[in-house]
Amino acid sequence: MNDTAIEQLLQQHFSIDALQQAPAPLQQALRMLGGWLAAGRDTPYPHTPYAELIPQLSSIAPPAHGMAVTDFLQELDATVLANTAQLNHPRYIGHMTQALPWVSVLAEAFTAALNQNQVKIETAYVSTLIEKQILGWLHRQVYQHDDAVYTQAMAATSGALGNVVNGGTMGNLTALAVALEHHLPGTRKRGLFATMQESGYSGLAVIGSARSHYSAKKALATLGLGENALHLVPVDRDNRIDITALETTIAGLKARNIKVVAMIGIAGTTETGAIDPLAAMAAIAARENIWFHVDAAWGGALLIAEQFRPLYDGIALADSVVIDGHKLLWVPMAQSMVLFKDSASLNLLKHNANYILRDNSGDLGQTSLEGSRRFDTLKLWATFKVLGVSGYTTLLQQAATLSRQLQDLLAWQQDFELLTRSDTFILTYRYVPAHLRQRMAALLESGQIEAATALNQQLNTLTAKLQNRQKAEGHSFVSRTVLESTPYPGPTNVLRVVMSNVQTRPQHLQAILDEQRAIGQALVAELGL
Repeated sequence: MNDTAIEQLLQQHFSIDALQQAPAPLQQALRMLGGWLAAGRDTPYPHTPYAELIPQLSSIAPPAHGMAVTDFLQELDATVLANTAQLNHPRYIGHMTQALPWVSVLAEAFTAALNQNQVKIETAYVSTLIEKQILGWLHRQVYQHDDAVYTQAMAATSGALGNVVNGGTMGNLTALAVALEHHLPGTRKRGLFATMQESGYSGLAVIGSARSHYSAKKALATLGLGENALHLVPVDRDNRIDITALETTIAGLKARNIKVVAMIGIAGTTETGAIDPLAAMAAIAARENIWFHVDAAWGGALLIAEQFRPLYDGIALADSVVIDGHKLLWVPMAQSMVLFKDSASLNLLKHNANYILRDNSGDLGQTSLEGSRRFDTLKLWATFKVLGVSGYTTLLQQAATLSRQLQDLLAWQQDFELLTRSDTFILTYRYVPAHLRQRMAALLESGQIEAATALNQQLNTLTAKLQNRQKAEGHSFVSRTVLESTPYPGPTNVLRVVMSNVQTRPQHLQAILDEQRAIGQALVAELGL
């Protein structure tokens, strides 16, 4: 490489002076970002069939030479933006990511520009303190310790209130790793085989409800317990863990000399938004000496608003809690936290390295399972600074209002059936024409369970096809899942919506239902129902 080539490259792609003199690429990018954030596209979901996108991205080798940034931005617009779901579109209500305040997107840009590595104070100077402050703010919402606890935590060089992680999956893994080391000390260094031999137990278990997130299985596989160590307890009609069944499960495991390492309560299940009876679970965990972990990745943010706090009775008794910032704290992915009641808990994972993590240095990386890690806390810190608790409370109240509005709309529709509601803004329902609903009611009343099961399977087909066709047409988007806790025999396919898109209004909800009705009527005719 000659000096001319490197100078030219630096001038084109590193020099801010050059960009200021020729700002067209930056202006073009800002227009694209502004258009995206404005949700100006007519439809929220891509129209191009997925299989047709593959040839557009079929190159098996990277480009030999670069292109002009303006040309790249045109390709970005045509290839990426045109074929990406617009999550902030008012008719996109299918998943847990949604419209973002523009300041959080701006903070994401600052995160990239600063390019800090949160593993060590040397590479994360003030950002270490900002991360500790955010952990303190959220820890306070959950555990409500005395002010002195949070003042001391800012200056502490050992122990931590929690870790910032890149998602709920890593948060759950961290919590379960601490629980395992807590119950089987030495597992980290000597391995599970050695500590199990010494323990006298015939096996290990983790207990959660049938609504447990799949990340629990991944965590147990990673920790060496195996996916089968997760024992799922049935839920009631409200999709909360059945306490009687939980007691039975624990008794059965104890009878087999299997140690229950952890119990997972859920504060906002992914499928239905249900909150487990946390206080009752905490009491059982304390009695049985079980680590009590709460997966509040979805619902934990509601603790910011005092009106929702009663829903979480018992969460302050949890040994650990996971909360996702990129869900109901309205920041870009990925941003999550795992919090611990006892700041000494994370010392069970503490590690050091001569070149980077020295003992009692206060480096955040000492207690993290991750190594290099972005300054993702900046976007949450910025959004808290700009919105405040009052702003977040307003957003959460709007989500609650929108949830009630959809429930009211469904109640007025003769051909839709609400299956589950929740206090965390997730609803499930399905399209059921009146004649099919009447037929199902008659079959159940007369005890014809086999025929009712067959009809429910037909309705499952109808629901799956409806959601697929709605997605393919792209005018609106809802998701779907399968529940076993409905009044109907066998698994039941349901449409699932998340009422946290602040751009959505009642007219958009009505338009979505109207579209689903039209698709449903066509499918009923096609399927001969």
